Amino acid sequence: MFRVFTLLTFVVGNLWPALAVADLAQGVSAGEITESSAVIWSRYHKAATMHVSYTPAAGVAAVLEARTRNAEDNDFTAQVTLTDLKPDTQYRYEVSFKSRGKRSNTVAGLFRTAPVADADQDVTLIFSGDLAGQRYCRRPDVGYRIFAPMTRVQADFFVANGDMIYADNDCPETGIEPGWKNIPADFPGVGNPSVDWMDSVVVAEVFNAHWRYNREDEHFQAFLATTPVYVQWDDHEVINDFGAPWASYPPQPERSGFANVVAAGRKSLFDYHPMTRHPTEPDRIYRSFRWGQHVELFILDARSYRSLNRDSDMDGKTMLGARQLAWIKESLVASDATWKIVSSDVPLSVPTGSQADLFGHDAFAGSETVPGFESELAGLLQTLDAANVNNIVFIATDVHSAAQLRYDGDYDGDGDKLSFHELIAGPLSAIKGPGIRIDPTFGPTKLYGEGSFFNFAMVRIEAGANARLRADVRDEMGTIRPGSELVLEPH
Repeated sequence: MFRVFTLLTFVVGNLWPALAVADLAQGVSAGEITESSAVIWSRYHKAATMHVSYTPAAGVAAVLEARTRNAEDNDFTAQVTLTDLKPDTQYRYEVSFKSRGKRSNTVAGLFRTAPVADADQDVTLIFSGDLAGQRYCRRPDVGYRIFAPMTRVQADFFVANGDMIYADNDCPETGIEPGWKNIPADFPGVGNPSVDWMDSVVVAEVFNAHWRYNREDEHFQAFLATTPVYVQWDDHEVINDFGAPWASYPPQPERSGFANVVAAGRKSLFDYHPMTRHPTEPDRIYRSFRWGQHVELFILDARSYRSLNRDSDMDGKTMLGARQLAWIKESLVASDATWKIVSSDVPLSVPTGSQADLFGHDAFAGSETVPGFESELAGLLQTLDAANVNNIVFIATDVHSAAQLRYDGDYDGDGDKLSFHELIAGPLSAIKGPGIRIDPTFGPTKLYGEGSFFNFAMVRIEAGANARLRADVRDEMGTIRPGSELVLEPH
């Protein structure tokens, strides 16, 4: 017990570099938190048995242990699911690996389980995305320092909204911004012609190397050791503006092996995070989590089922796919949580897409001449309006700028308006956008908007009869940006 307590003191005291030694070079992480379970993740450098000991952080209780084997096929990553946990309880855990009688160093972490569905509890979350894009990689002696103020928030959880690697980018010593220097990495971008898409082993290593590189950052490790994470993917977890069902990659239609790229990117996402596979749909990423009386989190997947971006936006064009679209409609209508937080890996009203004139828009918003996926979003909003679903907040990243939007629209034509909000954050460390351009189709009003800085967003839902939602945007040093403090009253 004394050994566990000492290690946790190191973590909380920001002495993490003393723990991040070569044995567990990518640290530890907890995720998929429910009121009674959690998934613990780590990686070793060779085949071994992963040992996880855990106990409530307060009081005196027995130390329990779970274990599993890692495997070379998973790049020696491993996950353990802890079950029969107590709701709304902080747990401390230790991870080590044992191979041929020798045990690795031990790395410790913390997480809090979710409160039961009727518990009147405060909930704090943070979200962002866009890490190591456009050669904004780990800086010597600086690293991804934005994770230090994110750690200080002591959020209940972090929503990794997507683009947490840029698998189609590289990280040379010199970045594109004058004076920017990186800790160089030896991986190419997956789209580089030197990468043989027909060689599954080569393709898998490109993805794994990107994840290893980002997870070796000491600030990121300290953050993940103390803040549980819910993960989804966007495009750069695979390749820019992709769709998983496509027969080929539109910018390189003659190139064989696109299906191998998608499969390897998806597998690497699951391998490198504390994520569980759905029992009957093992590739499924969309899912939901309840956090007490006031919060339900819905995580979307805008990549696995999408039609070609350039297809005409007519009946049948889909971003979410029929089953996921039905799921999110039914789930939002049925939810009795005060606030419904929908994490979308693309924004609602910001047109996106590289070379959109050729390949179509990548997010929901389209334009007069270039299609998006507006018909599907219109159908979703019509359903929510007809059911009078209140207190919906969409969160997104992807556009490398921060914004807060309010929507008030009569989407089903019954005379009553549906009101909801969209919060946008990022990048964590990628090219900094100048600010967003808003498509007016669904009637958004910009409450706040700002670009040209690294950032994350904080959302806090207060306990009590009012259950207010407070949100703000914070920069790389943790400073709240002027004009970004938003207070919403439930209705």
